[in-house]
Amino acid sequence: MRITGVKKWVAEFGYYNAIYVRIETDEGVVGESEVAMRRRTRTVCSLIDELGEYLIGKDPTRIEQHFERMYRDSFLGGTLLTIGISALDVALWDLNARALGVPVHRLLGGKFRDSVPVYTHARATETPELFAAEVADRLAKGFTAIKTTLPGFYTKVSSVHHEAPAAIPARHTETELLPNWIWGLVGEYFQAARDVAGPDVQLMLDCHGRLNVANSIRLAEALEPFNLTFIEEPTPPERPDWLVEVSRRSTTPIAAGERWASHYGAAPFLEQPAVAIAQPDVLFCGGITAARRIANLAETHGVSIAFHNPFGPLASAATWQLAATLPNFMISEAMLTPQQIKYWDMYTENPPVVSGGEWLVTDDPGLGPRLRVDEIVKHPFRVEYDQGGTR
Repeated sequence: MRITGVKKWVAEFGYYNAIYVRIETDEGVVGESEVAMRRRTRTVCSLIDELGEYLIGKDPTRIEQHFERMYRDSFLGGTLLTIGISALDVALWDLNARALGVPVHRLLGGKFRDSVPVYTHARATETPELFAAEVADRLAKGFTAIKTTLPGFYTKVSSVHHEAPAAIPARHTETELLPNWIWGLVGEYFQAARDVAGPDVQLMLDCHGRLNVANSIRLAEALEPFNLTFIEEPTPPERPDWLVEVSRRSTTPIAAGERWASHYGAAPFLEQPAVAIAQPDVLFCGGITAARRIANLAETHGVSIAFHNPFGPLASAATWQLAATLPNFMISEAMLTPQQIKYWDMYTENPPVVSGGEWLVTDDPGLGPRLRVDEIVKHPFRVEYDQGGTR
């Protein structure tokens, strides 16, 4: 079997552009994947084209070899490289599993668990009361784990711009002065959430790297009474030693990892250790191949895996197929909001189904979903979704 073609399609996904990839072979077996950068879609598309040229004529069963060649032969690293590799790596895993008529998790060692727990999102919104209503809505939909963004820093926001003004400006740097009242405000939001959710619902906070070490410690102190499952990426992602200091001073577990490029990028954070919970993204770090290496490395350091995954059906399927096989997996992100979920059925056949806050592991061949290209092409790339403008 040889690879004969690599095709891609870009489609709008509510507030960002998704890239769908198909690898074709001379035996008619295909593999498919989904990635998204949100702010550099055209750059990633060009990279997929270039890496795809390398794959033409190659044996698709040599996944490890292809990962090594695409990573090392590119010379320069970083997530812009590994996102392109992810698109092709995930499609290769899908292709190989479909060629054998088995699910991807079978190729990864088989199921460690029969279901994959996931959490969803609730907007921080404009007031604690509105946030509590958002949390109540997610609970009514069967979720028992909910994450939000920093109150005061985010209210209603897309990848392009803040749709409602935030108390802290979008481009406020992590080293600029913050008002003293912000810590009390964050506490009011989580008090309102706890009043609605009770003590046993898992609540999490994503900071998007908006704070320095000192302010991250102040945040952790303010949130200690509310027993959060984790505080995600309180400091910018470049320095593991910053997170080491925050982790030492926080009773709440610190999580990070969505911006790691390959297992090499993850290693300094896991070895120090800088985090209690690792959050690699299968779409960002180099695909299933790299994410599995990160998970294995994390296990040797006693670190749990909580996959970053705010994307669509194929991205989720790839993430959860891997999650099903890992002994140190804890929970996965799932962006199952009304704004996004409509695209799952629109763009794929047999998308993953989450019920009661869990995905039941299936034995469908490959990743499970299949692309509906006829529908994808009706919703082309939107340049306004690729401008950036939020932190």
